[in-house]
Amino acid sequence: MNILDEIRNRAVAPTVAPREDVLAPQQQGSSTPDVDVTSTADSSVSELTKLEEQLANFPEIAPRVPVRLEVAIKQELDELCNLEKITVETLLEAFYVTCQDKDTVMKQVLKEAKKRLKSRKEAGNIRSSITRLANLAKKLK
Repeated sequence: MNILDEIRNRAVAPTVAPREDVLAPQQQGSSTPDVDVTSTADSSVSELTKLEEQLANFPEIAPRVPVRLEVAIKQELDELCNLEKITVETLLEAFYVTCQDKDTVMKQVLKEAKKRLKSRKEAGNIRSSITRLANLAKKLK
């Protein structure tokens, strides 16, 4: 038997008797309990309103911000967050709020941030130069 015959044989599927729909309403002996739909809907709406009011008391959360970190620092932050059962985002918020109240700490943090930014820009320039040189070498071959 060739492959085409095998495919044709598989295409002939056995027929199955149709089954009864278990979700269809049954006519005999089915009594549905009388539920006041309007009172249930009203209580759901009032509960929804109450929850929306509670949510309005919390600060609005911005969309996720992709943050690129040094590998070693990222690993340490992940370990700390796992240990304390918090997220990196909430840790960053807490760092900011804590530093915001302390001018000397904030100045120290900003000084470190500017130093790191300068270092990253330098590393980026080096990577860019490497890429340009590598592309130039490919063109000259």
